[in-house]
Amino acid sequence: MKRFNPIYYLLFILLIMGAFASMAQNSYGLTVMGVVGFLFGLLFLAEFILVARNKEHRSLLFLAEAACLFVLAILFGLRLFYIYFRLAEEVFAVAGLGLALIYTSKMIRRYRELGSENHTLALISLFFHASIVIFLFSLVLAPFALGIAQWGGIISLLLLVIYLVAALGRKKYLVEGENQTAFSMIKLFRDHSVIIVSLFILFTLYTGLNRIGVLPGIYSDQFPQEYFRLVEKASSGQEKSLDGNYRHEEFKRQYELFLEHRKGDNK
Repeated sequence: MKRFNPIYYLLFILLIMGAFASMAQNSYGLTVMGVVGFLFGLLFLAEFILVARNKEHRSLLFLAEAACLFVLAILFGLRLFYIYFRLAEEVFAVAGLGLALIYTSKMIRRYRELGSENHTLALISLFFHASIVIFLFSLVLAPFALGIAQWGGIISLLLLVIYLVAALGRKKYLVEGENQTAFSMIKLFRDHSVIIVSLFILFTLYTGLNRIGVLPGIYSDQFPQEYFRLVEKASSGQEKSLDGNYRHEEFKRQYELFLEHRKGDNK
């Protein structure tokens, strides 16, 4: 919804500021990012409610998309505040898979619609949507099959680059008697594809630059760095849960007990 676009832009700015603050070893950076995650979730929920109440323009596909994004955003915020619950990964996977299937349906439908008008623009649209779909499937697979997820991320990035090159290579295409560009085409979709692609670009840039040492890791002084290493192993699928529990959860419990005993000894 266009009425929320200025808020989305502001949240992206806050997300980037929070990430840089965290990389600069300011502990409030993760707090800012977590709050941004919750605010994204509230916006998706607001969109869901507004569309659900509008009987004339109600779209079940849009409602499902907003619901999936709400769940993903809230889980993102909870993770940044180190709040975990049982089956969180499974809930994330279901929401991510649902979103991927929604955009798969959109990809097929829009390719067919544009193909009858302009085959080149339909092909460009296919690259754009395919990059989103593969990225979402990669997110779902990351905790369970990290290697496949990483290759999916690379393929998704290549498809997005192809779309951008094609979009910049030719300015206008004739569709229904009107000139359209590959960028103006996206505005007509009226969904969250731009938001998803923007988050994908930010995530990919940070991951790539962090791996080659250009950007430091996300930092917090709330727990020792070993805790975050264990969390990363669990979230990336390198560690399997034992009876529904991960090593970082036990580490957190033991560390909190240590702090309580230390506080008692200092009294």
